[in-house]
This record gives sequence, structure tokens and C-alpha cells, in this order.
Amino acid sequence: MFVRRCFNGAVILMLVFLSGVTFSAEPRQEFSDKYILKIATMDLPPYGWIDEQGKKHGLVFDISEEVGKRSGMRYANEILPFSRMLKLLKGGEVDILSSQAHRNALEAGDKLAVIFKINVIAVTRKDSSINSIKDLKGKVFIYHMSASYKQLEGFPKEIYRVGNYEQAVQMLCIRKDVDAAIISEPAFYYFMQKQGRSLKDFGKIIPIERDKEQWMFVRRGIATEIRTKLKLIVEQIYRENLWEKLLSEYKKSSQ
Repeated sequence: MFVRRCFNGAVILMLVFLSGVTFSAEPRQEFSDKYILKIATMDLPPYGWIDEQGKKHGLVFDISEEVGKRSGMRYANEILPFSRMLKLLKGGEVDILSSQAHRNALEAGDKLAVIFKINVIAVTRKDSSINSIKDLKGKVFIYHMSASYKQLEGFPKEIYRVGNYEQAVQMLCIRKDVDAAIISEPAFYYFMQKQGRSLKDFGKIIPIERDKEQWMFVRRGIATEIRTKLKLIVEQIYRENLWEKLLSEYKKSSQ
């Protein structure tokens, strides 16, 4: 029995050798017509969301769509909860996504290239006396559920946590016990317009963090040729300043 197994094994190895079959750590099916580049976009307006008709929207969604189109590959761009898309990237079920370079993203995949930069601002309540970062000390803030800011450590008297940016903008207008909402610039302009408000409904806007880098991450083990191609595409999109062109639409407001 042992001899027979050895003989069968030798025959299989010989057939592999004669047929010229090789094995690679990077499966070649990634380059076939059947392969689909799997893109994930976070489910967080105004960066990504699905409307009641099932249509996908968002700043990051549009940026990711451009990556897919320029790749020349078949692609799918799904909008998913942030934690889920990182889990799928880590498990190899997603190829590429956009995220800030925090610990969870770094554990899930590899940084590819910066695709845009984003500003974080403090939007103050109308008629408040806050005019600078120093004036924020001892004030009551609104933060997103998972947000933290090194620049403001030790500043808050109290923090209210909200599940989305729309709540932050709304609370700042109707609650007199809060002083400022710490929010990304695109989210503020988007939800300000969505709620039918203008800059006159708020106090001073104070920069907290400028040019916060947003990266494209790829899954570990993706084929080198695909990684290289995607990196060139992302760098080109960054040089074209596509993010600012898209963002300008969200900055329009009635004065």
C-alpha cells in the first residue's frame, strides 16, 4: 500500500512537471475577464449612502467609482458599514477602500496612496462668544460616536455623542446647552443645506485639523500588477484634485 501511494505521488509530480504548470502566491485568475475588482465605500452621508430608490451616492462613493472606471477592470462598488468593510478587507473579500490611517484600518490592509485630504472644524453655536481654539476650553461639545481629537484633549466640559453628522448639525441649532460641534467640513456643509439652513444660523467656524489624509487601502496579498496599477490611478486622481471639485458642490450655501 505504501509503495502504491509513493508511485501515485511520483506520477502526479511528473505530470505537473511535464505540463509546465507552475504555482504562484498570487492567483492568476485575478487577471481573467471573470475577475471583479471589489471596492467598498463607507455607509456614512455625505461620503456614501443608498437612497430609498436603491441608488448609491456620496463623495467617497464617487471617488471610488472613478478608481474602478480607470482600472479598466470589471468592478463592484458596495456601500457598507465601516466596521464591516474593514473586516472584509482583512478577510480578503474586499480589494480596495478609503479610510484614514488609524489602527483598525492599518490592521485590516495596506496603505496604497493618499487620495484626498479633509478638514475637521468646530462649528460654534450662533451668538456664542467663541472665536478661537482657546475659547473652546471648558465648553460643551458634540462628537460623532467614535470620534476623538488630540488637539482638544482636556478641553471639553462635557461631550454629547451622536450617531451621525446630521444629528450634530441639528442639535447645535436647537440645543442651548451645547457650544460647538466637532465635525468634518464636508459633512457640515452637506447637512446644513439638507436642513435648509445657512451660515447665518451658526457662529464662528474654527479649524481644528487641516489636511487630514484619507488613504486608499488594498487587501494584503493582492497581485502586484493590480496593486501597482491602482496606486498610479489613485495618485493621478489626487494630482487632479478631484476631491475638491466634488466638495465644492457641498460648500454652496445661501448667505
